[in-house]
Amino acid sequence: MDNPAKIFGDVTRLHFLKVHQTVSSMELGKGQPPILAYLTDHDGCIQSDIAKREHKAPATVTVMLQTMEKNGLIERRSSEDDHRTVRVYITDKGRDAHERSELALKQMDEEIYAAFTDEEREEFFRLLGVMRDRLKTLLNLEDEK
Repeated sequence: MDNPAKIFGDVTRLHFLKVHQTVSSMELGKGQPPILAYLTDHDGCIQSDIAKREHKAPATVTVMLQTMEKNGLIERRSSEDDHRTVRVYITDKGRDAHERSELALKQMDEEIYAAFTDEEREEFFRLLGVMRDRLKTLLNLEDEK
Protein backbone atom coordinates (compact mmCIF):
# COMPACT_ATOMS: atom_id res chain seq x y z
CA MET A 1 0.00 0.00 0.00
CA ASP A 2 1.25 3.48 -0.89
CA ASN A 3 1.88 5.81 1.98
CA PRO A 4 -0.42 8.86 2.32
CA ALA A 5 2.34 11.35 1.52
CA LYS A 6 3.08 9.61 -1.81
CA ILE A 7 -0.59 9.43 -2.75
CA PHE A 8 -1.13 13.07 -1.82
CA GLY A 9 1.98 14.08 -3.79
CA ASP A 10 0.84 12.08 -6.82
CA VAL A 11 -2.66 13.58 -6.70
CA THR A 12 -1.25 17.11 -6.37
CA ARG A 13 1.16 16.61 -9.28
CA LEU A 14 -1.47 15.01 -11.53
CA HIS A 15 -4.04 17.69 -10.68
CA PHE A 16 -1.47 20.38 -11.51
CA LEU A 17 -0.82 18.69 -14.89
CA LYS A 18 -4.56 18.50 -15.65
CA VAL A 19 -5.08 22.17 -14.76
CA HIS A 20 -2.09 23.13 -16.92
CA GLN A 21 -3.46 21.07 -19.82
CA THR A 22 -6.90 22.65 -19.44
CA VAL A 23 -5.76 26.29 -19.32
CA SER A 24 -3.08 25.78 -21.98
CA SER A 25 -5.77 24.69 -24.41
CA MET A 26 -7.24 28.20 -24.00
CA GLU A 27 -3.84 29.84 -24.56
CA LEU A 28 -3.60 30.91 -20.92
CA GLY A 29 -0.67 30.40 -18.60
CA LYS A 30 -1.29 28.27 -15.51
CA GLY A 31 -1.12 31.25 -13.16
CA GLN A 32 -3.32 33.52 -15.25
CA PRO A 33 -6.85 32.26 -14.39
CA PRO A 34 -6.47 33.10 -10.66
CA ILE A 35 -5.24 36.60 -11.55
CA LEU A 36 -8.15 37.12 -13.92
CA ALA A 37 -10.54 35.92 -11.21
CA TYR A 38 -8.99 38.32 -8.69
CA LEU A 39 -9.20 41.23 -11.14
CA THR A 40 -12.85 40.44 -11.83
CA ASP A 41 -13.57 41.38 -8.21
CA HIS A 42 -10.69 43.86 -7.66
CA ASP A 43 -10.38 45.73 -10.96
CA GLY A 44 -7.87 48.56 -10.67
CA CYS A 45 -5.87 46.98 -7.85
CA ILE A 46 -2.12 47.44 -7.53
CA GLN A 47 0.38 44.76 -8.54
CA SER A 48 1.53 44.14 -4.97
CA ASP A 49 -2.04 43.13 -4.02
CA ILE A 50 -1.96 40.47 -6.73
CA ALA A 51 1.47 39.24 -5.60
CA LYS A 52 0.28 38.98 -2.00
CA ARG A 53 -2.94 37.19 -2.97
CA GLU A 54 -1.15 34.72 -5.25
CA HIS A 55 1.80 34.19 -2.88
CA LYS A 56 4.25 35.10 -5.62
CA ALA A 57 7.27 37.36 -5.71
CA PRO A 58 6.49 40.84 -7.09
CA ALA A 59 8.98 40.28 -9.93
CA THR A 60 7.19 37.06 -10.91
CA VAL A 61 3.85 38.87 -11.01
CA THR A 62 5.38 41.67 -13.09
CA VAL A 63 6.49 39.15 -15.74
CA MET A 64 3.08 37.44 -15.68
CA LEU A 65 1.28 40.77 -16.06
CA GLN A 66 3.56 41.80 -18.92
CA THR A 67 2.54 38.64 -20.79
CA MET A 68 -1.12 39.16 -19.97
CA GLU A 69 -0.93 42.77 -21.12
CA LYS A 70 0.79 41.74 -24.36
CA ASN A 71 -2.05 39.25 -24.95
CA GLY A 72 -4.70 41.92 -24.32
CA LEU A 73 -6.09 40.37 -21.12
CA ILE A 74 -5.23 43.30 -18.86
CA GLU A 75 -4.17 46.93 -18.97
CA ARG A 76 -1.75 48.60 -16.58
CA ARG A 77 -2.14 52.33 -16.04
CA SER A 78 -0.63 54.88 -13.71
CA SER A 79 -2.89 55.83 -10.84
CA GLU A 80 -4.57 59.20 -11.17
CA ASP A 81 -3.77 59.89 -7.50
CA ASP A 82 -0.11 58.90 -7.62
CA HIS A 83 1.58 58.47 -10.99
CA ARG A 84 4.25 56.22 -9.40
CA THR A 85 1.56 53.63 -8.61
CA VAL A 86 0.51 51.28 -11.41
CA ARG A 87 -3.02 49.90 -11.33
CA VAL A 88 -4.12 46.74 -13.13
CA TYR A 89 -7.41 46.53 -15.03
CA ILE A 90 -9.05 43.56 -16.70
CA THR A 91 -10.07 44.05 -20.35
CA ASP A 92 -13.15 42.68 -22.09
CA LYS A 93 -10.90 40.01 -23.61
CA GLY A 94 -9.68 39.20 -20.10
CA ARG A 95 -13.25 38.93 -18.78
CA ASP A 96 -14.10 36.57 -21.63
CA ALA A 97 -10.99 34.47 -20.91
CA HIS A 98 -11.93 34.39 -17.21
CA GLU A 99 -15.45 33.14 -17.97
CA ARG A 100 -14.16 30.50 -20.39
CA SER A 101 -11.48 29.31 -17.96
CA GLU A 102 -13.94 29.12 -15.07
CA LEU A 103 -16.27 26.98 -17.18
CA ALA A 104 -13.42 24.75 -18.40
CA LEU A 105 -12.03 24.27 -14.88
CA LYS A 106 -15.52 23.49 -13.55
CA GLN A 107 -15.97 20.87 -16.27
CA MET A 108 -12.53 19.49 -15.44
CA ASP A 109 -13.52 19.18 -11.77
CA GLU A 110 -16.74 17.41 -12.73
CA GLU A 111 -14.73 14.89 -14.76
CA ILE A 112 -12.28 14.32 -11.89
CA TYR A 113 -14.91 13.98 -9.17
CA ALA A 114 -17.25 11.83 -11.26
CA ALA A 115 -15.68 8.80 -9.57
CA PHE A 116 -17.17 9.93 -6.23
CA THR A 117 -20.73 9.70 -5.00
CA ASP A 118 -22.19 13.00 -3.77
CA GLU A 119 -21.61 11.88 -0.19
CA GLU A 120 -18.00 10.87 -0.87
CA ARG A 121 -17.33 14.19 -2.61
CA GLU A 122 -18.75 16.13 0.33
CA GLU A 123 -16.69 14.12 2.83
CA PHE A 124 -13.55 14.44 0.70
CA PHE A 125 -13.86 18.23 0.56
CA ARG A 126 -14.57 18.35 4.29
CA LEU A 127 -11.45 16.31 5.03
CA LEU A 128 -9.32 18.44 2.70
CA GLY A 129 -10.55 21.50 4.58
CA VAL A 130 -9.61 19.93 7.91
CA MET A 131 -6.15 19.10 6.53
CA ARG A 132 -5.68 22.62 5.12
CA ASP A 133 -6.71 24.23 8.40
CA ARG A 134 -4.38 21.96 10.40
CA LEU A 135 -1.45 22.74 8.12
CA LYS A 136 -2.14 26.47 8.42
CA THR A 137 -2.10 26.11 12.20
CA LEU A 138 1.13 24.12 12.17
CA LEU A 139 2.75 26.69 9.87
CA ASN A 140 1.33 29.69 11.79
CA LEU A 141 -0.61 30.82 8.72
CA GLU A 142 -4.04 31.20 10.34
CA ASP A 143 -4.57 34.63 8.78
CA GLU A 144 -4.02 33.34 5.25
CA LYS A 145 -7.10 33.08 3.05
